[in-house]
Amino acid sequence: MPVIVLLRHGISSANTAGILAGRAPGVSLTDEGVSALEANLALLPHRRFSRLLHSPLTRCVETAAIAQKTVHSDVVDVDDSFVELDYGDWTGRGLKELGREPLWETVLTTPSAARFPGGESIAEAAVRSVSRIAELVAELKAEEDRERAEAGESEANVPPRWAMVVSHGDIIKAIIADALGMPLDDFQRLSVAPGSFTIIDFSGDWPVLAATSVTAAGLAQSNTVGGGGMR
Repeated sequence: MPVIVLLRHGISSANTAGILAGRAPGVSLTDEGVSALEANLALLPHRRFSRLLHSPLTRCVETAAIAQKTVHSDVVDVDDSFVELDYGDWTGRGLKELGREPLWETVLTTPSAARFPGGESIAEAAVRSVSRIAELVAELKAEEDRERAEAGESEANVPPRWAMVVSHGDIIKAIIADALGMPLDDFQRLSVAPGSFTIIDFSGDWPVLAATSVTAAGLAQSNTVGGGGMR
């Protein structure tokens, strides 16, 4: 009964400055981001995880470290499949400036066709992250099946496998869209606030979105840069 918690990194210096950070180095959480993240994590309905996987970028490394103060995970590891999109030549530029680029309209309306100059396409990022989630779910199911087989008559006492993935807004939105069977071109309709968590239950015949973009601040964070409402 695998369940995946998708945790977006907390508010970063790039979020507050309105900059598309991408994979630029030196982007850390703000003090506000840390305190808000801690409040959000206190709302988690589950605290024991089989895996805690995170993007290698500093803001996600920091977020994963803060998460470990609230949750316990058997394995904590970096996973490059969940790294931020490579925005190429757009990296480090202001969102207001980028909004005047012809490609911006494509990013908003038909993201499956968008490739960032000198960087990655949104479709490529979606494939790598969604494929890794599928692998992770299969790994967790296999572990649980083995434990149930070993438990025999006591299999009812085998706990479900939960995993936490710490990643970035567009990556998490792509994973949610796939779980819901949404076309990638509709993923801009989703809002994933910095520091929020989303829960997807993979225990049934199809994924079930149990919670999305949960924050202690509620709707107050829904239009934070990168969290949706960008148009």
